[in-house]
Amino acid sequence: MTDVLPEHYEEVKGLISRIADYYGPVEENPLLEEQTAEMCRLTGRDWDAEEVGNWCFEYWSRASLDETAYFFFHGDLPEAKVIELVFWKLKPGVNMEPQTLFEKLRYIKTCAKVKAVELLPMEEIVSRLEELLSGWDRQESRDRSVFQKVRPQEPWHTEEVRLFGYEDKMLSITCTNVSEADRTAVLHLMEGFGCAVYHPKD
Repeated sequence: MTDVLPEHYEEVKGLISRIADYYGPVEENPLLEEQTAEMCRLTGRDWDAEEVGNWCFEYWSRASLDETAYFFFHGDLPEAKVIELVFWKLKPGVNMEPQTLFEKLRYIKTCAKVKAVELLPMEEIVSRLEELLSGWDRQESRDRSVFQKVRPQEPWHTEEVRLFGYEDKMLSITCTNVSEADRTAVLHLMEGFGCAVYHPKD
């Protein structure tokens, strides 16, 4: 575990943002050589201009600003443990192979035709999750809520619980860097709604 942020950490974040502000072709950035020299000085690593330019250009499409700063200090992005938990509630007396049901529910055209599951009380589920994750930051997305918890001394290591619903018939909860204790709490909460859990195959 890291006790303190790397020296020059905030300066590196600022430098990444400045390099990213150049929207022309990376190789045409007139300041890139100078900025690369500054990146080498701040991080204590040997970087070439092309690599610095490519990693900073639209960095947000592959990683957060803090994760990108971590990359420049360590040479790799921080490891992320991602586990997807999928929930549905079968109607009484219905049996269906989980993989088959999952494939039908995940696509819009076939999801509407599935009659084997109950509709989930999504608003109540989200409300209960908000209570469970009361110390986390909640963000609204187009689909469902996203809960995040950032470690002040490791801002590149974000714990995240992301919800995605499928016509209220199936709920996907993607857990990134979430502790086993918190994942177990989520499982117990969903069990209270009578839901079965499915772990999608890669």
